[in-house]
Amino acid sequence: MPDVTVVPSGLEWERILRTPALLFIEILSPEDTMARIRQRVDDYLRFGTEHVWVIDPELRKAYVCSATGFQEPASAVLEIPGTPIRVILSDLFAELDRA
Repeated sequence: MPDVTVVPSGLEWERILRTPALLFIEILSPEDTMARIRQRVDDYLRFGTEHVWVIDPELRKAYVCSATGFQEPASAVLEIPGTPIRVILSDLFAELDRA
């Protein structure tokens, strides 16, 4: 599955990012390992990206990532305060079940 990058409003999309993205979303594939994902997440955070989410479609779980670890959102909603970006996990996984 492709990964998703969201850039802040007003910034032009660059194939090679020189400015931190607003959000990176990693969608796990069966071949992904936790070590590889953790390395990618750490790279995004070191680059200055404030919001990194990891979605595991097989386990139907999602995580909000930070330098201290991966946490499942308590409300089962991924969102970025002050933006319209909001993903209700039950809706996301129901859509996967229909596909």
